[in-house]
Amino acid sequence: MFSNLSRRILWSIVLRAALRSSSTNRNNFKYDLEFLLQGVSKFDIRGESVPSEVMVHGSSAFPIGLTPDGKAFFAGADFGQGRVIVSSHEAYLGLESLSTFMINAVLWLDKRRNGVIGVLPELNDDVCRLLSKSGLQCQLTGFKNSLSVFVCTSYNDAQSKEIQEFVAGGGGLLIGGHAWWWAHCNPGRNVMRDCPGNRILSKMGLCLLEKTVKAGVYKVAKVKHHGMASTQIYHFQDLLQHFAGHVLQSQQLGDYEQQFLKKFGNDCVRYLRMQAFDCDTYKSVVVLLTEIVKAQFPEVSPTHPVKSAKDHLLLQVGTELFRLCKDTDEPLSYLIIDTPRLSTVNNARVRISANTADNEEWISTGLYLSPGMKTNMTVPGKIIGKGWQVQIGCQTDDLSRADELKRAPVVFIRFPLEKETLQVWNLWGGLIYLIAPPRSTVSEMEVVVQTAVKAPYYKSGETSVSDWVTEIRKAPAPWAELEFENLIITLPSDLIRHLDRPDEVAALWDSIMRSVADLAAKPAKFTRKERFVADVQISAGFMHSGYPIMMHSTSAPDLVNPYAAGKSDFWGPVHELGHNQQRSVWEFPPHTTECTCNLWSVYVHEVVLGVNRANAHEEMTADKRQSRIKRYVERGRHLKDWNVWTALETYMQLQEQFGWDAFKKVFAAYHDEKNTAKDKDDKMNLYAETFSKVVRRNLVDFFKAWGWPIHSSTEEKLSSLPEWSDHPLIQYK
Repeated sequence: MFSNLSRRILWSIVLRAALRSSSTNRNNFKYDLEFLLQGVSKFDIRGESVPSEVMVHGSSAFPIGLTPDGKAFFAGADFGQGRVIVSSHEAYLGLESLSTFMINAVLWLDKRRNGVIGVLPELNDDVCRLLSKSGLQCQLTGFKNSLSVFVCTSYNDAQSKEIQEFVAGGGGLLIGGHAWWWAHCNPGRNVMRDCPGNRILSKMGLCLLEKTVKAGVYKVAKVKHHGMASTQIYHFQDLLQHFAGHVLQSQQLGDYEQQFLKKFGNDCVRYLRMQAFDCDTYKSVVVLLTEIVKAQFPEVSPTHPVKSAKDHLLLQVGTELFRLCKDTDEPLSYLIIDTPRLSTVNNARVRISANTADNEEWISTGLYLSPGMKTNMTVPGKIIGKGWQVQIGCQTDDLSRADELKRAPVVFIRFPLEKETLQVWNLWGGLIYLIAPPRSTVSEMEVVVQTAVKAPYYKSGETSVSDWVTEIRKAPAPWAELEFENLIITLPSDLIRHLDRPDEVAALWDSIMRSVADLAAKPAKFTRKERFVADVQISAGFMHSGYPIMMHSTSAPDLVNPYAAGKSDFWGPVHELGHNQQRSVWEFPPHTTECTCNLWSVYVHEVVLGVNRANAHEEMTADKRQSRIKRYVERGRHLKDWNVWTALETYMQLQEQFGWDAFKKVFAAYHDEKNTAKDKDDKMNLYAETFSKVVRRNLVDFFKAWGWPIHSSTEEKLSSLPEWSDHPLIQYK
């Protein structure tokens, strides 16, 4: 074993060599860029095509087209004796506005051989026409070794090995495609390792990411005489060596390195996910990142928040390195301090049922893993290879964009179920779930967890109050779950240790959730139970909607206090439940995004909690409502001012005249609506028409008084209905 001094000396030698190599490669790239960018001042990638970001990670790879924040959409590399250029969408290969660059690219790949350029037949004729105009010999063909350059898409890896050998032997490869759609269609799979394009490109130092690049016009990096770039260009290997020097040798980072630390941290995580342990370069990067993390892994908690980009990066990388570990005992000793020892159960048997609709569903096991703890799981063969996953951790918000962290950016992990027995673990620990994919049906299947910690877990209809009080709520896991008819609440166990009547909490939330369904004109039993999850930090706002609905831990106590209902802030949780009920067919963003969800807040407070709207929220008092209407009218009734609370007034006036049943009938009508209008004005006209027909009154004048863009055709359709001539805004005419 090396001493600390000898390790520092060793890494000093390694880093100096790496930096010299990196500097040499950068100079070579500048000459390549000078050739590739002749006659090119900008890249115009506007249009309907959505490109992926390209990660440039090889020491012989380099970015060509970049956004100002360092995202590459064109990149190249030397590979063996040959060369490759990747375009992050295949449509760009034949785009006239990019013709100068594409011709330069093929000439660079051809290396003056004047050979045959083979173009994959699946690409459109524009590619051949564009290249042929410059005198290049083009031929529609599949891959063959006699070509000088092969032009293809990234969507088929059937000949990946042959193509790699072709390039290594001196051939040129121009490949176009994206990875974001593959990632969307293959949830839970590893984009860096499994996406077909990356099976071709990763060995060449390039990868297509699931992240997209915004379409636009981007200036090229200016290249001066002798190929010198006027500005430094983000490069993964370059920044890796500088960051290693900073952490391991206390070298200062320049403004350039500081600028890209957040992106570099994300790229480190993506790079590690390639899991290319058969590649010496990959293994050396893993070793270097491990040394970096061992040297300075930060502590993070609400009382010790992480604020620097450097510590942010170290948290990301340390988490991902632990995920790769087979032997976790050694890294755990320097990554997690003071892990509490909790009593465990062995060979826990959990019965799982699922009947999912169009969305995935989390299935709770009532078990927990401590930070770094490993366990084996055995699952039935009938769900293997069918999209099922195991998830460790309930807090799924990604905090990578946050400037200050009260926990690591990502604290959950998923494992695909590809065999009947698997080992699972998570650096940060967490509750154990099975993730059922859409349209899955299983009944009473048994899952066995070898070793785990029991969590406090209450389920309506199955858990008795006496068992809860005497035993279950004392379970040692730090996270607890309460599962009701239509809702599951996940929160710190400290908040339920003295909860004596979970059945009363269940009754409250059963009433609330049934009323949510009632207003939405849906069956009382949800197709998928909603989830609330508490966390020390979330990705947006005070709470945010989704599956699960996320909230700060400080907001959680009232959720399990039935006596607080109507006396405390239930507006926020129901507001988020309302967000989950919103549908694009009757939504008019950005005006109603934070408005129509509040229909459920008002409804639940009045119908379930017995709280008048004027007392449900400070913005709903009569004085504030009236002043908003007056201000909106005085400013000219412009839709740009019609949003949030002002927009809610429109709906409240409809409700106060026609009742809640009118809204239920309108929502029900939209369930069967075949009109697929996407234009906002058309959708607003359809809503005015639908509401008018439901209440059998002509509401045109009312909606026009609110500034809605009502069409003459809508007025004509509703002309036979009696007008609402005494609506609340008539006084402002």
